[in-house]
Amino acid sequence: MADNLASQFPSLVSSGPSSLGPESLPNLGERIPEFVNGGDADRYTCKVCKGLLREPRQTLCGHRLCRRCVETYLGSESSKLCPFGEPDCEPVTRDNIGPDNSIIRELKGVPVYCVNRSAGCTFRSKFRDLKNHLAECAYEMVPCIYISRGCNDVFQRGKLDEHTKKCAFRPETCRLCKAEINHSEMQQHDAEICPEKIIKCPFGCDIQKLKRKDVPGHRAVCPVHPVDCKFKPMGCKFVGKRENVDKHEKEDLAQHLELVTQKAAELELKSLDTQNQLRAMSSERENLTRSMESARGQDHGMQSTVQHLESQLRDFRLKLVSLMERVITVERKLPEMVEKRRVDDMERNVTNMQQRVNQLEQRREQEQEQRQQGGVGGGGAVGRYGTVDNMAEAFSTQLTAHDRQLGVHDVRMAEMDLRFQLLETASYDGTLVWKIRDYDRRKRDAVNGRTLSLYSQPFYSSRFGYKMCARVYLNGDGMGKTTHMSLFFVIMRGEYDPLLNWPFRQKVTLTLLDQSPEKRHLTDHFQPDPTSSSFKRPESEMNVASGCPLFVSHAVLENPANGYLKEDTIFIRIVVDQNPNPAVF
Repeated sequence: MADNLASQFPSLVSSGPSSLGPESLPNLGERIPEFVNGGDADRYTCKVCKGLLREPRQTLCGHRLCRRCVETYLGSESSKLCPFGEPDCEPVTRDNIGPDNSIIRELKGVPVYCVNRSAGCTFRSKFRDLKNHLAECAYEMVPCIYISRGCNDVFQRGKLDEHTKKCAFRPETCRLCKAEINHSEMQQHDAEICPEKIIKCPFGCDIQKLKRKDVPGHRAVCPVHPVDCKFKPMGCKFVGKRENVDKHEKEDLAQHLELVTQKAAELELKSLDTQNQLRAMSSERENLTRSMESARGQDHGMQSTVQHLESQLRDFRLKLVSLMERVITVERKLPEMVEKRRVDDMERNVTNMQQRVNQLEQRREQEQEQRQQGGVGGGGAVGRYGTVDNMAEAFSTQLTAHDRQLGVHDVRMAEMDLRFQLLETASYDGTLVWKIRDYDRRKRDAVNGRTLSLYSQPFYSSRFGYKMCARVYLNGDGMGKTTHMSLFFVIMRGEYDPLLNWPFRQKVTLTLLDQSPEKRHLTDHFQPDPTSSSFKRPESEMNVASGCPLFVSHAVLENPANGYLKEDTIFIRIVVDQNPNPAVF
């Protein structure tokens, strides 16, 4: 009841120390006083609770919220856009919002009217003095002083005395037993409850003056109080005055003997039934005992089977992890191996072509010399080509084919050069900025199952530090599948791992960059768990990824009003805190 009244009349309940200054200011709940100078009440109002600011906190964009409302607004999330929803609003986090002492001082000195002005109060003062006034304001709504006795009425303080004199719950003292009774219950107390009230014998004997509290003792000796026959447990139903019961017990001995005999027979039958039930229960207990022993044997066998299956399952999971690591290693090495083999084949083909071209050039020069000499041997040198012109045409065709193959070789070499450039752009300061083009096509590939995830180029915490990369699921992974973009951080096997401290312990910050001028980046971070296999020294090409399955929803990422997706391109930044002593040299 007190909690209910506190919610209706917050000014009656002490709110404890407030950050609104050294003086305690009134807790008005959602009641906002009218400002004498027509001040802007919105300036001092919390957007979340709609009441005056309590322990105000200021956001980066200049708006203010109550301290408790910040926690209510954020909930389990680490960041949310400012609830005022203006174009220049900034995200609100627990770290970028702090106390606003200026609005505290300003609010304390603002002149206001009493919050009960609409009820007729004409008082006006500075806001800091309003609490003292409300403690005595005749128009303030207050509960009845007999609330603890059951009165739930509420009145203006000026009318409370009038109500108190007539309140049905006002206490009165019983003139006989001196007990304190509510006014509305006094008549019932006198008529039915008061232990000192003088009454007649309720059973009708000659005693006319008996205190109500003495009735239980009088019942045992009252001559007219109805009593039961002693043979009532045997089935006798006679009830009467004490003298009549004594007479009945003497005169009806035969009837009482018959009742006793019947009762004894009933007890004997019940005893036989009980014995039969005990025998049946004993037999059932033996059956249950045998069943339990059989179940124990089966349970032991089941436990052995379960343990065997669990052992097989653990072995299978270990094999599966090993196979997955081998698949990842093969996937990453396969393009390089195929490309290297193609380049080697092309180089061999080009070398063979050059040798054949040189041979053909030599034969052509010999043919020209023979034609100039005009001998018969010249026609024989032409051989299977018939004529020099035919041979030249065949050579030209072969050279054209060779040129095409050389062009393909140039394209392959250009692709290899691009891969080398990608490696050369690797960062060595613990920061990765990853540009992902063709977002729409790549996301469709993820939705259709063709390419579920993408890996970034490697980057390093320092020149001889940890080797790392990022992995992104554009259509989400795990809890974020189909609804979010999932972003993960991966530790890769590096050349200098034996010299580094393990497990990896440096803080990792994941950021989706805002490409608009507002620069409202979306950021999350985590501290590595030293016990996780994701941060131990890699035994394969890379560890299991760790990060945020619910990093950003598709609705936020793809909203044109936000600046995260521009020209079908997104930018992801990963920053690893620099450890001054990451290696042991």
